[in-house]
Amino acid sequence: MHTDPVLLEKIAAGDEQAFALLLDQYRGKVFSHVLTYVKMYDEAVEIVQDIFIKIWIQRERLPEVKDFPAYLFIISRNYLVSAIRKRVMERVSLQDEDMLHEIIRPDNTLEAKELEKHIAAAVSRMPPQQRMVFNLSRNSRLSQEEIAAKMNISKRTVKFHMTAALNFLRLFLKDADYGAVIIALLLRFYDL
Repeated sequence: MHTDPVLLEKIAAGDEQAFALLLDQYRGKVFSHVLTYVKMYDEAVEIVQDIFIKIWIQRERLPEVKDFPAYLFIISRNYLVSAIRKRVMERVSLQDEDMLHEIIRPDNTLEAKELEKHIAAAVSRMPPQQRMVFNLSRNSRLSQEEIAAKMNISKRTVKFHMTAALNFLRLFLKDADYGAVIIALLLRFYDL
């Protein structure tokens, strides 16, 4: 595909019709490329929108671009890497959540009761919304979707609070000298 430098100049000057032409010219190809990697239609749509929003926001740079398809490819690649990295981190977070439920299962041993006390102390120090998300997940065993619906917040906000809660617990338990227990469970959980 060839992109006319005059078109890029017009976009840089804020010409929305010129941008619409550029969007029409490249959107389908970028979408196909992104969908190949993310495999989820809605996520691909969101990434493509983000890519073109970035191009519009940084439109003043367009006249300097000598090879627009290569420029677009680099932006797309960067967004894909970020999306895939985010997905991996979400999976790890969900695995951490499952591991945490396994760690804090009720048990009659003295050590488990002591660990439970430390966890309760950590949870009591969490911000209210984070604490509520954690308790709904841990005690009520609700899914992230159910928590989002119950609290009238987005699933992304639920994930944010669970990740923050797990990180807080990890640090708190490490300070409470449960580091060895956590490391042992991580080694077992991740088959290391």
